[in-house]
Amino acid sequence: MKKFTWFLTLVLALFFAVSCGGSSKKDEEETPDTDEISDEEPAETDGDAEKPADDSDNTPSETPEVDPLKCEDFADGINENLIVGEGKNELARSFILRLPENVESAEKLPVIFLYHGYGDSASNFENFLSGMVNNETMPFILVVPESRGDIYGFNNIPPAGLEWDMMNLTDGSAEGDMFDAILECLEKRWNIDEKHIHVSGFSAGAITANSIGLQKPEKIASILSYSGAYFSDEKSRDALGDLMGMKIGDFFTWPDFAEKHNKYPQVFVYGDKENDSWGMSGIFTIYFNQMARLGAGYLSGLGHDAILCDHGQTHTVAGISEEGLIKFFADHPFGTTASPYKDEMPAEFAEICHFFTEEDLIEEEEEPEEPETPDGEPLTCADFKEGYNKNLMVGEGSDTLARNFYLRMPADADGQLPVVFFYHPYNVSASDIDSVLSGSVNNDTMPLILVIPEARSDKFKLGLPPTGLDWDIVTLSDGNAEADMFDAILECLKSRDMVDEERIHISGFSAGAIAADSVALMRSETVASVLTYSGAYFSDPANREALGTVEISEGNQIPIGSFFTWPDFEEEHNKYTQMFMFGDAGSDTWSVEDGLIDFTIDFNETAQNDGDYLFENGHGAILCNHGGGHNPQTSQSDIDALVKFFYDHPLGTNPSPYKNKMPQEFSNCVFKK
Repeated sequence: MKKFTWFLTLVLALFFAVSCGGSSKKDEEETPDTDEISDEEPAETDGDAEKPADDSDNTPSETPEVDPLKCEDFADGINENLIVGEGKNELARSFILRLPENVESAEKLPVIFLYHGYGDSASNFENFLSGMVNNETMPFILVVPESRGDIYGFNNIPPAGLEWDMMNLTDGSAEGDMFDAILECLEKRWNIDEKHIHVSGFSAGAITANSIGLQKPEKIASILSYSGAYFSDEKSRDALGDLMGMKIGDFFTWPDFAEKHNKYPQVFVYGDKENDSWGMSGIFTIYFNQMARLGAGYLSGLGHDAILCDHGQTHTVAGISEEGLIKFFADHPFGTTASPYKDEMPAEFAEICHFFTEEDLIEEEEEPEEPETPDGEPLTCADFKEGYNKNLMVGEGSDTLARNFYLRMPADADGQLPVVFFYHPYNVSASDIDSVLSGSVNNDTMPLILVIPEARSDKFKLGLPPTGLDWDIVTLSDGNAEADMFDAILECLKSRDMVDEERIHISGFSAGAIAADSVALMRSETVASVLTYSGAYFSDPANREALGTVEISEGNQIPIGSFFTWPDFEEEHNKYTQMFMFGDAGSDTWSVEDGLIDFTIDFNETAQNDGDYLFENGHGAILCNHGGGHNPQTSQSDIDALVKFFYDHPLGTNPSPYKNKMPQEFSNCVFKK
């Protein structure tokens, strides 16, 4: 099965889509940034997460090497093999426990759960609070859970290291199970103050802490998080943006709070607006400054007190010290619905914190994007010239783009002439195509105007494999930059009375052939005929299906074709004839296999599919197997044949003159009947 494994997953998924659980293990362990934890500031780490593996029976998914940990075995230090969850969701988990000196006394003791960030460890992150368990303000029991990156990892697919089970909470989570199991044992062993169960964490650990608050509000007294997010908040999910037409936030399936729940107060600590962020370049970025304000607005709207604290630094634990954290927890036992800090903020908080107000969200409103300003003067129709043309402004408003193209005209250009658009493939420039095709404009059979648009890889490349989605060919549902460019160039040529409107043709190779197909689909009333080398229509359901699926978790697969949102042909449209040039099955392919992605498209297969697709839509479809691999045919005879096909198929040619007898130039071709 063809696979396309990015995130999607983010990934994105990201490709980001995407309620999931994780059963695949990471191929390589990532190394965290290892600034040593001090009392002032833990090391910078990071993350995002997933759900336990799903086995085929009800046996535990993990068998510990030693006996399972029992409540009576809980001890200061590392505690391993606590079995949490039930049936096939059972997992062996580890955590660090730090106990105060008076743990065996009759005095009730608070409990603080502390969750580390991606790439970090419990043994590293515990240093932030482990030395404070005997503090005078509020002695407490410290619990530092260890993540299970081997369970929730994504094979290094961005966002890598989803070490916590905090993406799909619709049926609970492994972290919620672990929280319950530890707390139950603590209550059996020692005298726990049920009014003082608090949660904290950093980055992915802060998101996990928030997920615990969401799932266990009746147990949580208060939360203080460093650079976290609530993905039960629709605005926070939306803020993650889109990936190939899919909302990254849709990967996070968190329920909302019950209508009636404990309104615990929370402190959101975060850094500089741009620098307190985490993400994968070109795919997505979480800005925790933004997430803090959105999360505070979300909780405030639900009746919680929310305090915002901007430490102004990068993505790190800072601003509120361990002493400040403990004081906040001491001052906010279970049931605190009106924070005492509203009357007077403690000194450490007063310096950088304030209670959330609606004004905190005003700056989240996006400013309209300004149209692109090109280098040099915008190209006007009167400026069109032989050779390279720069800065043609196409599109409208925020969708305005500066585009470049080659224009080649016959030596004796006079009157109205046919126009051929040719779209170049990925990793090949318009200049390369120009060097091969520019001489064709003086063809004896049909002198023509040649237009070679240049892709905008800086605009449409997604920053992850398959890199070089240089053309705007993924989402056509609301217009398209390539169709806009096609329109703008034709309009200018027509304004100079240069165009034979019965002979406007389109061609391209590989990604350029897909771009050509997309323009033909959207501008069928203008296009006379099409000849493509190794392309695909992603309005064709068979092609979308042929792309296979990406498996986000066991039993949870996303069709890759769903990323391509192409409309179908209008019921009434020009039934142009198209010739599909392609190579042998299994050799005319394009693929990427580099650890982030495993994806192959076989253009022999897509050509067969599209022959059926166009035929069913009333078009003439000609299939030509050149017998080679993934390459166009660029000999002079091949170029002459391309021009002949266009010459024989002006606008409205249906049926094709090739239907009953194929010319000698196309002896390797068959007409779809």
